[in-house]
Amino acid sequence: MEAVAALLAGLPLQPEESDRGDLMEAKSQLFLKYLTLFMNLLNDCSEEEQDKAMDPNRKRSTSNLSALRNCTVQAMSNLLNANIDSGLMHSIALGYHKDPQTRAAFMEVLTKILQQGTEFETLAETALADRFERLVELVTMIGDKGELPIAMALATVVPTSQMDELARVFVNLFDAKHLLYQLLWNMFSKEVEIADCMQTLFRGNSLASKIMAYCFRFYGLGYLRELLNPLIMEMFQKEHSCQQISFEVDPARLEAGENIEENKKNLTIITQKVFNAIVGSAHKFPSKLRSMCHCLFHVVNQRFQQSTGEAVWTVIGTVIFLRFINPAIVSPYESGIIDVEATPKIKRGLTLMCKIMQNIANHLLFTKENHMRGFNDILKANFEAGRRFFTEIASDVDIPDTGNHSLSFINDANVLALHRLLWNNQEKIGDYLSSSRDHKAVGRRPFDKMATLLAYLGPPEHRPLDSQLSMTKIHLLADSRWSSMDMTSTKFEEIMSKHNMHEKDEFKSLKNLHIFYQAGTSRAGNPVFYYIARRYKVGEINGDLLIYHVLLTLKPYYNKPFELAIDFTHTCAENRFRTDFLSKWFVVMPEVVYQNIVATYIYNCNSWVREYTKFHDRILTPLKGNRKLVFIDHPARLNEYIDVDHQKLPGSTVALEEDLKISNNALKLSHKDTKVTIKVGPNAIQITSAEKSKVLGHQVLLNDVYYASEIEEVCLVDDNQFTLTISNETGPLSFIHNDCDNIVHDIIHIRTRWELSQPDTVTVHTKIRPKDVPGTLLNVALLNLGSSDPSLRSAAYNLLCALTQTFDLKIEGQLLETTGLCIPANNTIFIKSISETLAANEPHLTLEFLEECIQGFGNSNIELKHLCLEYITPWLPNLTRFCRHTDENKRQKVALILDKLITMTIEEVEMYPSIQAKIWGNIGQVADLLDMVLDSFIKRSVTGGLGSIQAEIMADTAVALTSANVQLVSRKVIGRLCRLIDKTCTSPTPTLEQHLMWDDIAILARYLLMLSFNNSLDVASHLPFLFHIVTLLVCTGPLSLRASTHGLVINIIHSLCTCSQLQFSENTLKVLKMSLAEFSLPKFYQLFGISKVKSAAVSAFRTSFRPGDRSFTMSPPEHEKMPLCSLETIVDALLEIMEACNKDIRNCDWLQQWTDLSKRFAFQYNPALQPRAIIVFGCISKSVTDSEIKQMLKILMKALESFQDLVLIESIVMCLTRLQPMLRADSPIHKFLFWVAISVLQLDEVSLYAAGLSLLEQNLHTLDNIGILENDSLERIMMETRDPLQWHFKQLDHAMGLSFKANFNFALVGHLLKGFRHPIQTTVSRTIRVLHHLLAITSKPLGRDKFEVNPQTVPYLAALVSVSEEVRSRCHLKHRTSQYMMTDSPSSDSLSAEMSQTVSNTANQGMTGAPSNVSVSTTSNGTMSSATSISQAHSSSSVSTAASASSGSSTSVAATPPPTPASPAAPQTPVPTTPTPTTPASTAGSQSQSPPSSGGPIRQKSWELLDQQAMTAAKKATSVPHQIQNAAANVAQSNSAKVWRSLDNETNAAAGTGAGAVLPSRPPLFKTRSSSMPVPGTKKMDSGKSQSRPVRGSVSNENNILLDPEVLTDYPTQVLVLTVLATLVRNTTDENEARILYEYLAEASVVFPKVFPVIHSLMDAKINNVLNLCHDQAILNAVQCIIQNMIACEDASQQQLSYLMSIGFGGLWRFAGTFTKSPQSSDTAELFVNCLEAMMVETCLPGDDLDILNPYPSSLGISSNLNLSSSMSSLSVGSMHSPTDKDNDKNGSGANGARIRHGSANNVSSKNRAGSFKRKDSKKKIDSLD
Repeated sequence: MEAVAALLAGLPLQPEESDRGDLMEAKSQLFLKYLTLFMNLLNDCSEEEQDKAMDPNRKRSTSNLSALRNCTVQAMSNLLNANIDSGLMHSIALGYHKDPQTRAAFMEVLTKILQQGTEFETLAETALADRFERLVELVTMIGDKGELPIAMALATVVPTSQMDELARVFVNLFDAKHLLYQLLWNMFSKEVEIADCMQTLFRGNSLASKIMAYCFRFYGLGYLRELLNPLIMEMFQKEHSCQQISFEVDPARLEAGENIEENKKNLTIITQKVFNAIVGSAHKFPSKLRSMCHCLFHVVNQRFQQSTGEAVWTVIGTVIFLRFINPAIVSPYESGIIDVEATPKIKRGLTLMCKIMQNIANHLLFTKENHMRGFNDILKANFEAGRRFFTEIASDVDIPDTGNHSLSFINDANVLALHRLLWNNQEKIGDYLSSSRDHKAVGRRPFDKMATLLAYLGPPEHRPLDSQLSMTKIHLLADSRWSSMDMTSTKFEEIMSKHNMHEKDEFKSLKNLHIFYQAGTSRAGNPVFYYIARRYKVGEINGDLLIYHVLLTLKPYYNKPFELAIDFTHTCAENRFRTDFLSKWFVVMPEVVYQNIVATYIYNCNSWVREYTKFHDRILTPLKGNRKLVFIDHPARLNEYIDVDHQKLPGSTVALEEDLKISNNALKLSHKDTKVTIKVGPNAIQITSAEKSKVLGHQVLLNDVYYASEIEEVCLVDDNQFTLTISNETGPLSFIHNDCDNIVHDIIHIRTRWELSQPDTVTVHTKIRPKDVPGTLLNVALLNLGSSDPSLRSAAYNLLCALTQTFDLKIEGQLLETTGLCIPANNTIFIKSISETLAANEPHLTLEFLEECIQGFGNSNIELKHLCLEYITPWLPNLTRFCRHTDENKRQKVALILDKLITMTIEEVEMYPSIQAKIWGNIGQVADLLDMVLDSFIKRSVTGGLGSIQAEIMADTAVALTSANVQLVSRKVIGRLCRLIDKTCTSPTPTLEQHLMWDDIAILARYLLMLSFNNSLDVASHLPFLFHIVTLLVCTGPLSLRASTHGLVINIIHSLCTCSQLQFSENTLKVLKMSLAEFSLPKFYQLFGISKVKSAAVSAFRTSFRPGDRSFTMSPPEHEKMPLCSLETIVDALLEIMEACNKDIRNCDWLQQWTDLSKRFAFQYNPALQPRAIIVFGCISKSVTDSEIKQMLKILMKALESFQDLVLIESIVMCLTRLQPMLRADSPIHKFLFWVAISVLQLDEVSLYAAGLSLLEQNLHTLDNIGILENDSLERIMMETRDPLQWHFKQLDHAMGLSFKANFNFALVGHLLKGFRHPIQTTVSRTIRVLHHLLAITSKPLGRDKFEVNPQTVPYLAALVSVSEEVRSRCHLKHRTSQYMMTDSPSSDSLSAEMSQTVSNTANQGMTGAPSNVSVSTTSNGTMSSATSISQAHSSSSVSTAASASSGSSTSVAATPPPTPASPAAPQTPVPTTPTPTTPASTAGSQSQSPPSSGGPIRQKSWELLDQQAMTAAKKATSVPHQIQNAAANVAQSNSAKVWRSLDNETNAAAGTGAGAVLPSRPPLFKTRSSSMPVPGTKKMDSGKSQSRPVRGSVSNENNILLDPEVLTDYPTQVLVLTVLATLVRNTTDENEARILYEYLAEASVVFPKVFPVIHSLMDAKINNVLNLCHDQAILNAVQCIIQNMIACEDASQQQLSYLMSIGFGGLWRFAGTFTKSPQSSDTAELFVNCLEAMMVETCLPGDDLDILNPYPSSLGISSNLNLSSSMSSLSVGSMHSPTDKDNDKNGSGANGARIRHGSANNVSSKNRAGSFKRKDSKKKIDSLD
């Protein structure tokens, strides 16, 4: 063991080359293998000691055991020390091992490696680069005397073939280190030292010559090109211009016709020119070369001191011309001086020129060559110039600094080449340094360092290019190769390179697997490529990338012969090529590749490969019997083709042949027994066949390899047979051999050995970097100091000592390492104090220390966990150093630590309270951390989702955070939530739950609930914000969140009561306590959307992880949407609380803050929140300006344009209702709001009607209060107000069929009658209230009793008569029904039958006037069906089609049952014993017509296009009111049962057809003639002119008759009163009301017999119904009376509806019906928009533009991102001056200004379009919100 320990000292592990490619991974595995071995040995020692204690007679002595244990610890320390990079992360977990002995041993190991001074730098990411840098530093290291020991040793021992490469590497590396001068000095000195005389210097192929040549080439090429290119190109020009030019001076080589003297002259001129240029360029000579010449001069001068200076300069000159200038001139194209090849004549001239110049440099005259002697004069003339040039370039030179420089400039290729050269020659270098005479001076130290570094770096990678080639050859080869070859030889390669596949990480990692590589040459001199089959894994590796990698690797060798070695060792199905992929190789590889393969060596072919080739026989046919295939069955055979030194098979393949135990002549049993040899090696068994099999036409010996890890079972059957079970093999393999026993023993041995080397499942630590070491080890020491094991405590203490020494940690009070120290178990205080000291003095360790603490925490027992929390705490405040850090990595690290702490909080259930108190309580005190912490909390909560356990724990933990700093944390949380809610305005969604930020908002709302208890929200500072949040979030989200909002309100009120900052009076506290009680009432549960909940508190804290509970996950169904009135109630309750508190607080601006917040949202587009904010604004505002109201109206206008968001419209109307009383009394807006309210009523929407009615009521009260109605009638004031806007309102009146101009009071009543049909009782009551109020207002200016009947008050009285006892008691009937009863009539049943018969006849008389396009037929069930042709459907000439005429729609009628609701006929309904319940269809009356069958939009015609008959009839009707035309003629008798027929019969049709009936939908209203266009003969119905008789004095109660022909003298008034009564009776469902109304109508039929026919068709259906179903005698009597009077009247078929239309009240009966979903509303909305626009633009409502300020205080950190906008589009601040484009163009010019002001109503043609519409006359810009 001692020997092993000594061996491991400084020994880096060198794993075999791994098949998985990752060297570091292989190294880690190897480390683990040895670590496990040593750990097992230590365990054995412990067990042995225990056994010894129990049995004293054991042989081994204890001292031996402890010595063995110490040696083992030493060996582990040495192993870890030498392999810290791969070892530390694997071994650190031992510090938390469950066995204290193991821990203690590991502490000792750590202590030892710290004491040995381990260099932790090897852990760095850059470790490899650092090692290479150190290698370069070693080589460039200068000794005390300026020598370069390693470099010179390498230079001496390197083979000649590698000198070129070494010269390149040396020059580049030394130059990068600024040490080139030192290199040259050493090299030149050595060269000069061994030279005999100066003349032979640098003539040979020494390394010094090569370095010099490389420097000349590398640094001088640019200089030479600039100098010589123009001169040589001049020679080309001369030759071009004068064909005869020649430089040949040798008579023997002269061509015919050449003149030798001429040539001599040419040569002299050009030589002199070039020489002059050279000697004149000394100042341009490159500085690196000057330095080299200077160095050379001094070295030569020093060696040959006896020589003259002249001689030395000559040497310099010789070298410069011989090695630098002349080679470039002789071959200028090859040297890169010129870009074209020189002609033979010029080449000859250049050669002769070089001869002359070389002699000048050599200072020699020509003597041998006679033909050159003629140039001696030139030589003499230039000797001096040459010498001056050499002196100049070699004398003054700045020697650059020799400071150390980083490696950043060095090319990787040079460093890798250096690594290879040193690796291959390291032994020779060692020998050289040992034998060198300078050895004693240098010593072995540099060599040892180098050897260690090389060991760490491992062997160099295979050199892809053949290292025997010299660099120049490579360049030349490459040039010729690339130029002669097409780069994209295949389409495949084109595609791959286009997608930059070689850049992809996947491709890079594939290369690292070394599946295919080039290495070395064969004996024939060809490059050899290797394919390692087992490294390719099908399904893991992209096949196309492999082909591409092979293509790229082969590419430089395509066009010359090469050889291929395929290693099939252990190849199996997972390494196969799928069939299609196999074929692909043949397609994609260029043909030339196959041609140039000289031989393919197949190594270790096995059974699986044979089966594979058989299966793919067809594809592989071309290879069968191929001579190029060579099967290698033994490594020795491969040596015949490739030299051993050049073989580069993987280490694991070669290792199979080592340490083998071979058993020949075994028999493998299978269907065909085969003779085999069994070889058992250290890691695998090989079964090699002794008989050859056929593979691809060749006879081959197969070799199957099975690794130890694959052996599942080996079983001895008997003495000479055994079986072997291998994983992934189909069945066990059976063998027969004489020596089975030994074979089985060997196999079991290697299997056991493999198992032992497998490490226990060691938790691999995260990557450790050098700076992580002290923090990591510090936690190991501190945690184990608290252990219960005394030896472990001592070991941990010693580790702590070693740590403080190694890393110089500042601990006050010395720690001293010693053995045998007794440390008590309870030393928590000591550990905590050390932790506090270190946290204060060494804060830079914080991140690594905390990370390690968290890692160790999970691996510790409960006692140590508590200890860990104690010593973690002091470090937490240090985190602020890093979270403010500019380095993003540090910030991310802090976030990661927070994240791990959160995980710890969630997972460590037992430690939960302690973690909350120790960790989060402390973090809460660190203000700078809070933002980051909240970020992490919210992120984690959102990941889990609302209601998840982790979200709840986070909300819970927020409470611990707050405890330390209530104000700060509460401000942050509230600020964040406000900011999030604010952000929803930038990308609004229909509901808050649909918004992307909903999860964050909901989670923060949960945080608020948690913090709201015990005033952790600091209500004194934040009340307005909390109320603001509550009003926006109340009743949203799942049930638990609704309950949370409720809980939040309760807790806020509770905090107000208990909060110490606020002192409230008794009264205020009383109010608060009452509020607390009130909010817990069921009524408030309902308002908060939790009506079904027993306890809000329980629901708020329920988590969704209980089975079956979906309170968190499921959003409530649609119908639980919060009504705005609920919000009003909640806001009022909250306002009451705030106002109560305000009284007791001086200068309190809570309410103002809340108002500003609500206002900010009220004027920002956000469908989810804007309506709520508007309601809040309306409820809490204490004052309002005209501008704010104006802004509201603008938003209303935008909302109406789309008419999608009804909630928004309703909220605005409700808000206006609340704000109006606060508006200044003289504001003109008051009067306009009356018309706004009326227009809202016209929209025919249930919710809007209620809101509009409230606004109207409020408006009337306000007008009354401010005294506007004192002396003037409502009619005059309002008609004056709308006078400037008459054009727009006329269109609205026209669309509604209720003309205010014709009769203001009846039009107003027409709008209010609908209120009786409202589903909500409060609205019905309000309608009655408003009618009473109007009655009072109307009668006030007249100075009469309000119940006195007159034309002004009669509309209100008629409307109220059925619902007000008071009105009935004051407005009597003149006649009672009983006077007209046939007393002798039989029972009412027979009467009703008789009446029914009569009435049917009357109805059918009306039918005869039908135009020919209505065919009347009787269907099988006796139903009359009328098929009306659509083209003429607007005819209004008969009663039966009156409805379709009045509504302007075409009637689509089914010819077969079931009839559509539009069918005017209904089957006879027998009288049932119980009344039929009224269906929605039956109350809808004839408002409903189905759309035309074509399904397209209904085109609306203008009034001119109306059927002329109808118009004529209407004119006659109006001009002769008392002579009603009889339109009936030619009664067509029908055999079917008679029924009372009318346009209302679709009621019965709908009821009769049951399920088949289609619910009616109201058609778009027809634009009929405007009421302001007088028809000839019509009386204008001004209130003044309509009273034809003198005004009466007072009227007694008895004489005050509602239907008094003396009072109601005016025919139109009579018609309207009757229409009001008929409409009421037609729509009522209350029998008492019906009874009253029928009595008044019965009187009307007597009093106004000529008027009554106008309304009879309105009552048809109702009367029919009464006759069929009613049992009330009074009603039946009244009806009977009406029918008798109808029959008595001659003119039975007055065109009543046309008449109503002609007086502007065609819509009176229609609008007053029930609420329907009608497409008409959007038309009305459009007209309403026009009115609003005109109201603001043309009447210039007062009020400036709003400036909404940011309502948030700076402390909440919310910047204003205000985006003033309205429902559909953003109203930017700029555009608020001009809600229409019209304002921008005051003169009305331009497209938008050209509004048509006059003309008939047909100018308002509009097209219905789903969603919204365009208006021709005033297009609005809708700015997209985005």
